[in-house]
Amino acid sequence: MVLFQPSGPATVWDFSYYFGSGNAATIVLWISAIIAIIFALFLLSSYLNTRKTEHLYWGISFTLLWINTHIAIAGGSYAYFLQEVPATFYALMVGLFAVGLWKNVKPDKGKVGNYLLMYVIAMSLAIGFFKQEVINIVLGTPAFIAPILVMALHIPSAILIIWLPLQTREENGKSALVMTIAGALMSVVGILLAFATLGILATDLYLEIVFNAFPFIYLLAVLAFAWGTFVPKRWNFAIAGIELEE
Repeated sequence: MVLFQPSGPATVWDFSYYFGSGNAATIVLWISAIIAIIFALFLLSSYLNTRKTEHLYWGISFTLLWINTHIAIAGGSYAYFLQEVPATFYALMVGLFAVGLWKNVKPDKGKVGNYLLMYVIAMSLAIGFFKQEVINIVLGTPAFIAPILVMALHIPSAILIIWLPLQTREENGKSALVMTIAGALMSVVGILLAFATLGILATDLYLEIVFNAFPFIYLLAVLAFAWGTFVPKRWNFAIAGIELEE
């Protein structure tokens, strides 16, 4: 169902500006959205059965991923990802993946995990707050505050998502590397979007390069996160009738 459509000629922000009048991007993003809602349901269901807190955090992350992707598809524009609410959701999504990993890999440092959770929530809300143009006008804050906050959350979150799975290689084997790859890909997505809001970098050429690649990097990151939550023995969850071996 299409909730709204961009009017006037297509710009570099619109799906229709790109290959296949935007159909290729729409299909790839739909695949991402479907994967996200399926894994959100599996993980949240697993949390109710096992009370594994990482499954709760990851289930929420996949839910936020589904919401953001679904509404961006409906609007037919990449600009949606940069608005205040989607930017908050995206920051929470990446941060909660890092929190879930910390809770699983470092259970003896639960207090640090709680501080990390508070940091993720606070920074995500701050990103949404400073994304509002009226706030920057009233407070006189520069427009680059929000991109700096985005990177201040995404970079440490990505480092944790890349580093923590590597600490479990003896138990998880090669499957731990998939979560590491997911962290790297999702950090690339976040940083590219952050740079897209900086006037000095947000040229049409830069945006064309970014948005031509964006749906495919996004899908790869979603697939890597899905595989990375399902396969590794240390934190995986069960799907009736499916059993994977290392």
